[in-house]
Amino acid sequence: MRTSTTPDFSCAIVLILRPSFFSFELSGEIVEEAAKQEAALRQANQDLIAKQEKELALTRQLNENEEEKLHLEEKYSSLSEEVTSKTKKLKKIYQKYQQNKAELKDLEHEFLHEKNDMLASIRELTKQIKLKDFIISNFIPPKVSVLYLD
Repeated sequence: MRTSTTPDFSCAIVLILRPSFFSFELSGEIVEEAAKQEAALRQANQDLIAKQEKELALTRQLNENEEEKLHLEEKYSSLSEEVTSKTKKLKKIYQKYQQNKAELKDLEHEFLHEKNDMLASIRELTKQIKLKDFIISNFIPPKVSVLYLD
């Protein structure tokens, strides 16, 4: 029998266990939320790294463009030096133009030659097909030729 001076331990145990049961459920939700936040953090970190790499590539390209611009804007001490330098560049470019023009002519000539060869082959094959059709239609009975054609 219970007396009023004896504490009720069964109620205390229930009260103690009940919050811990809920805390397990809450801790599971907390773990899931932490995992989601960690995944989001990883994704944000990857995005940041990609953005930094892109920025670095753009910076490199900008530096290369600036160097090219400086190279194009060479400083000359006199007008005659500039004229001489640009004349040399113009001659080199004209030479490349002439080489490319000659190469284009060669390619056109080669293309025309290959085209003529293919047309000759097509004519020859057409003649052979006509000859075979003529032989089949005139020298092989129609009943037998149907067997061979199928």
